[in-house]
Amino acid sequence: MPTKTDLTANPRIAIVTGGSRGLGRSTVLSLARRGVNSIFTYRTHADKAAQVVDLVGQAGCEAVALQLDTGDVGSFDGFLERVRKALLELGANRFDFLVNNAGTSCNKSFEDTTEADLDQLYNVHFKGVFFLTQKLLPVINDGGRIVNVSSALTQRTLPNRSAYG
Repeated sequence: MPTKTDLTANPRIAIVTGGSRGLGRSTVLSLARRGVNSIFTYRTHADKAAQVVDLVGQAGCEAVALQLDTGDVGSFDGFLERVRKALLELGANRFDFLVNNAGTSCNKSFEDTTEADLDQLYNVHFKGVFFLTQKLLPVINDGGRIVNVSSALTQRTLPNRSAYG
């Protein structure tokens, strides 16, 4: 397990969207076991985000949880400023890995899905990923990595999930 001294010499940092639950949470914790600090986002589950921060600390790394609705492109300027502050807290000016993981779903039949439902899916899963990545480019290290997480539901449709798939 890495020590804080090891990390501060050359801290590796990931930004993970949707890091308070599910695959995002698992990603943040797996990165911590590999000595990578994280800045991760959550939309509404601040309590779960706090638990992840604690678990990352137990693994010998640091994490900063930032609230973000990845479907709200208009909030990305403010988010970038909060990322810059979080990077300074972690002893860096730039980060190494971006994991676009945040997602949402629409549990409605085809005939009941509204334009607003479809817009929300599009904003989170495509538009938000595109513009958040674009906004963060100035603070990703040269040679940094970007990972976009998707779902098998993009290949097949399930009942009440037609707008998602």
